[in-house]
Amino acid sequence: MAIFPLVCNLQGDYGYKVIIADDGDTVGDVIRMTNEQIGGVLVAPFPEGTVLKARLHDSEEPLAEDLVIKDAGFIQMEALVIYAEA
Repeated sequence: MAIFPLVCNLQGDYGYKVIIADDGDTVGDVIRMTNEQIGGVLVAPFPEGTVLKARLHDSEEPLAEDLVIKDAGFIQMEALVIYAEA
């Protein structure tokens, strides 16, 4: 397992933050880590039961939550947008 930095924008935040993940983590893990580090701190907490999704910065399609970072073909500092599912 190796350290794998990603830059994530959590819905409601003004910019991207570096999130240090492990290349064995899943996209779901990255969503959880980002929300734990930023939600309720830099942005208002999401209402109970809110489902968060992630997508690549230049894509509209959500990433599968069980997608493993090392299998995703991401580059270090890949930009992800994390948002509440409508």
